[in-house]
Amino acid sequence: MSNVDVVQRTAAALPSSFESAMAAAAAATATTVNMSKPTTSTSTATATKTTTTTTTTPATTITTDHTPIINSQIGVIGIKRSRSRNGDHKDGRSSKSRQRPFTKNMEPPVLSFYGTQPVPLPSRFGSLKRRLVAGHESALEASWGRLLGILRDEIKYIEKHGSDLIPSIDFNDIDDAEKVAPFGASLKRHGIGVVKGVVPSVDANSWVEETKKYLETKHEYKPPPAQDPTCFDFFWTPAQVRSRAHPKVLQAQRFAMSLWNTNNDDRLATRFPITYADRIRIESVLNGNLTVNGAVAPTSHEDSLIAAAAATSTAHIAQVDNGSLERWEQDGYGRGGLYDAIFKGDWESYDAWDPAGRINATSDLYNGAGACSMMRLFQGILALTTVEPGMIRLLPSPKLSTTYFLLRPFFSPKEGPPEPGASAERWDAYLDASNWALDKEQSTIIHGAVPGHAQRVTAAWHPHLQLDKSLVTPPTLQAGDYIIWHPDQAYQFSNTNYRSSSRPQSSSGDSGATTSMLVYTPAAPLTQTNALFLARQRKAFLRGHPGPDFDSTGTGLGSEAPHTGRLGEREIRDVGGEEGLQAMGLAPWNLGKTGTEDSSKSGTPSEEKKDLDMENSSEKSAASSSIHAEAEVIRMANIILFPDRYDFYMPTRASSPAPTKDREKEKDR
Repeated sequence: MSNVDVVQRTAAALPSSFESAMAAAAAATATTVNMSKPTTSTSTATATKTTTTTTTTPATTITTDHTPIINSQIGVIGIKRSRSRNGDHKDGRSSKSRQRPFTKNMEPPVLSFYGTQPVPLPSRFGSLKRRLVAGHESALEASWGRLLGILRDEIKYIEKHGSDLIPSIDFNDIDDAEKVAPFGASLKRHGIGVVKGVVPSVDANSWVEETKKYLETKHEYKPPPAQDPTCFDFFWTPAQVRSRAHPKVLQAQRFAMSLWNTNNDDRLATRFPITYADRIRIESVLNGNLTVNGAVAPTSHEDSLIAAAAATSTAHIAQVDNGSLERWEQDGYGRGGLYDAIFKGDWESYDAWDPAGRINATSDLYNGAGACSMMRLFQGILALTTVEPGMIRLLPSPKLSTTYFLLRPFFSPKEGPPEPGASAERWDAYLDASNWALDKEQSTIIHGAVPGHAQRVTAAWHPHLQLDKSLVTPPTLQAGDYIIWHPDQAYQFSNTNYRSSSRPQSSSGDSGATTSMLVYTPAAPLTQTNALFLARQRKAFLRGHPGPDFDSTGTGLGSEAPHTGRLGEREIRDVGGEEGLQAMGLAPWNLGKTGTEDSSKSGTPSEEKKDLDMENSSEKSAASSSIHAEAEVIRMANIILFPDRYDFYMPTRASSPAPTKDREKEKDR
């Protein structure tokens, strides 16, 4: 995607056993690669064996002009539907294929994101789009015109100010109201912020060294996807476990989530951040190539096609996490009505920082690979090494960009885009609101969205975002810095469209070994559904299995259980104490002021409410309904995670009597 890649300062080379797993430059080739039957694979790769399940898709061709052509008849996952007597045409599968075990897989639709045509979806999505706009077509079309005019000015504003739009605050200042105010205002305006110095550099360096030794014992691993060759499916390395439990990281997350516009009745507790086990990004470059064990890792035929498409594509492609189609579906984000105002033509009233519509949303309807099942209020990355600008780019306009990619599938241009190299006047005419109209017959296409994958935002399908101008890069991140962004924010990692020829040399002038290590560290509040996920994640941690979102079969493929030096509950306690254990679901939340009272003895929500810690001045002024809502969340989380220690209590119209002392003694036995 990007021609500017990460410029990593000279650092000690990581052990070859965990250097990055593939060169994405299955590069631009001088010959036409004909893929008459590219395969859709679900691969489990180890150092010695690869197992692949394949299905057939229509023709896809990568030509020498670097423009991948995607057959417009491709189905939602690249399967052409065919009818059969046994009814399997409903799934586009044979009865034999239906018996195969389901595993998550990132690759199948990814190739299409580098093409020129979006992927058509099943017919129900056409009906879905019609229902969303029915009755307010005029208001929606008028709102689209307003949006395009404001978005045009927004892109100019972003292009002018660039990285200056990304605010930063020192960790030591997050309790200083005078410094928090401008930081919070800028973060909510642009959706991005950097908290500097969260983890001391001494700790960060120590974690990197410990992780080196830990990964030296890893001989079987799942290679990263071809389109993102430095993102590894490791979840319990020392760097990840220690950073998630670190008290300053938890404090930074608590601070960030406090900036949301929470209401008194919201069923979430931002004071209690919890862990989401995501992956780790490790980039080791030797002589301009990404390597594993000192050599390019073997890849499947499909991986090569994806890498070739990424390497030959000149288009910008950004990503929005936390679901894709779910944002339009009633059973997804529609459960909380999060985007209702946008779909009704009143996008100006949409509050991107109100979490209420997200609490009950389902962001992973399709069990997608790496699709997040947990509600996150911020995406985040903790830098463990110094990283120069270029590693990540973000679009600093969360409200307008979200509104645009949500409405884009309902509109089409009257005149198509001009050819490459056309004058600015012709492009302005193409982008002008007068050239776009609401589709009278809604198609099944939702641009950049396919089941089980993150939302893609591309230059071809979302032209008004002008990604070549609107994606900005953060300033240099030092070891211990924590960058956060809004969960609807579009972002782009530099090696998602990797070009080995564009990778810079080391600071010494040669192309020797360089290294960067980044830990994905999103900020997630405690909610009832998050507690349910945390119970599954805790089980995965204790077994050394991948995070639940990355192991849908529960088979523990890519398990870290055999690792020497795998950290456990004792190490988490040493790093983060009781709060670190709570964030991992390993200890209950104690609502007592001193932490000495046993909250498991609380029989009703009213008793738990009395014990809430009210030390913070902002909490002292909170309404009683807010206190009650938070207490209910904590009570339910404790019941979910520790059912043997907490009695289930269902409130009724008549207040239930508190347990007697005798009953409490009996329960304690």
